[in-house]
Amino acid sequence: MSNYLRITLVIVGLLLSIANLILISKKKMPIKYSLFWFFAALTIFLVGAFPNFIGIFTKLIGFETTASLVIGIIVGILLLITLLLTVIIAEQKRKITLLIQEVSLLKSTNKK
Repeated sequence: MSNYLRITLVIVGLLLSIANLILISKKKMPIKYSLFWFFAALTIFLVGAFPNFIGIFTKLIGFETTASLVIGIIVGILLLITLLLTVIIAEQKRKITLLIQEVSLLKSTNKK
C-alpha cells in the first residue's frame, strides 16, 4: 500500500471521528446511530495505520492488492450504512403511519 493511501486513510478516519463527535456534541445525531460511524472510522483508520496487518487479509481473502481490499472494505461499510439507514427509515415510516391513524381517530371522536 502506498504511503499516500495510508496517510489518506488515517486522515479520513480521524476526520470522520471528529465530525461524528461534533454532531453528537451539537445533538444532531443520537449516540446509538453514531456508534456505527465510529466503527467505520476506526476500521478506516486501522487499515491505514497498520497496512501489514491488513496485508495478511489481502492474501488470505484473495485480493490482488491491498488497495483493492481497502476499496472493498469501504464499499462494505457503505453498504452496511445504507442498510442501517433503510431500517431507520422503515421504522420512522411505521411510526408516522401509526401517528396518522391515532390523530385520525382522535379527530373522528371529537366530531361526534
